[in-house]
Amino acid sequence: SNIRHLLNTKIRTPARSVSYFWLKNSNAQERAAASFSSSNCNDVTLNTNFPADVRRHEEGGLVLFDSLSQSYKQVGTDKVKGIAWYTCGPTVYDSGHLGHARTYVCLDFLHRAILHLYEQQPLHQRSQKPIFIMNVTDIDDKILQRAREKNILPKLLAQMYEQEFFQDLQALNVLPPSIVTRVSEHVEHAIIPYIQRILKNNLAYVLTDAASESSSGDVYFDVTAFERSRGGLNKYGKLAPPSAADPLFFEREQNDRGKTELMQKRDPRDFCLWKQRKPEEDMYWNSPWGQGRPGWHIECSAMIDSTMLQFPNHKIFFHAGGVDLKFPHHTNEIAQAEAYRTDHNNHEPTKQEEWIPHWIHTGHLHIHGAKMSKSTKNFITIRKYLQSSQTLSSTLSSPSDDFRLWCLGLSGHYTAPATYSETRIL
Repeated sequence: SNIRHLLNTKIRTPARSVSYFWLKNSNAQERAAASFSSSNCNDVTLNTNFPADVRRHEEGGLVLFDSLSQSYKQVGTDKVKGIAWYTCGPTVYDSGHLGHARTYVCLDFLHRAILHLYEQQPLHQRSQKPIFIMNVTDIDDKILQRAREKNILPKLLAQMYEQEFFQDLQALNVLPPSIVTRVSEHVEHAIIPYIQRILKNNLAYVLTDAASESSSGDVYFDVTAFERSRGGLNKYGKLAPPSAADPLFFEREQNDRGKTELMQKRDPRDFCLWKQRKPEEDMYWNSPWGQGRPGWHIECSAMIDSTMLQFPNHKIFFHAGGVDLKFPHHTNEIAQAEAYRTDHNNHEPTKQEEWIPHWIHTGHLHIHGAKMSKSTKNFITIRKYLQSSQTLSSTLSSPSDDFRLWCLGLSGHYTAPATYSETRIL
């Protein structure tokens, strides 16, 4: 029942083989396998309460909830190109916490299911092996601030916490990504050209300094121009909450440059693609707009397209991350990608294929009645949990397996919020 409750997939597989997806400890594998085999069922169907159209999908397919269409969809059915999956990774300015752990453990279940289905196919029917891409945000305001606090170079700080992050994932038995994309390694050859093309398409603008009426060096995405382009076929706000339709919503939102910048933007919905360097910042690149660094949202759009050029035999089917990234980050990623692909020379615009057809979001983790978050200091680090659990009575003789089994069932559906406590896990 736990496995049915969590995954919302349909997999035909021998019952005892299911256990290797989830657990690291051999004793835990045997206990989980026994619980599944006791049902004496060879068809493991996860959450059978699908609409009739979902149940008609071909046997052996993978059915997951898509945040973009708000529906269950069979995915990865391309028989020619291999599956590529992109996950938004960490911003490496501090240690990872259990909210991160739940996201990446739940996504690891899905990765293993996809790999399992691929390996079950006859050799002559296989396309390319699935690849899993994860980004690391190693350029960010929080990184620069933390580096100043610790009197350390931002690059060294980011490298330290990135190494810790992947060590934590390994301790949780999460499969490593096939490819890691770091923002700092993509600025010159991927991100700056990406912004230039959006500017060329007249869907971005360089912000003007109100005092001098000269270029400020900040580049902003032009939401109004984007919605007017392609005969009005472009729509901003995919994945945005209904409240974002309120014109005052964005005016109420604070931004890192203050109210002056908000007043200078052409539309409150516009967002930053390139940030001008501040005097105290020592992490920057030269660009056509002056020294600076990328805005947050542009990094993933540019790195996905740049990476996929290296894998022409794969197609990007999935984009995943925590639900807190759904808006504005993933919403703005989609807008940027569509603006990048907009052709103003086409006088008979047609509807574009979705940039990425399937979006997966995991729910928040709560503790002490509030969302687990670094910014509010309301969190437990992954390392603290694993170390403290060693001294407690672990059900499976492995804290990582306790946590994985909790994510698999007792924490609830992976798209829904969950509440953490030690008694819920042990």
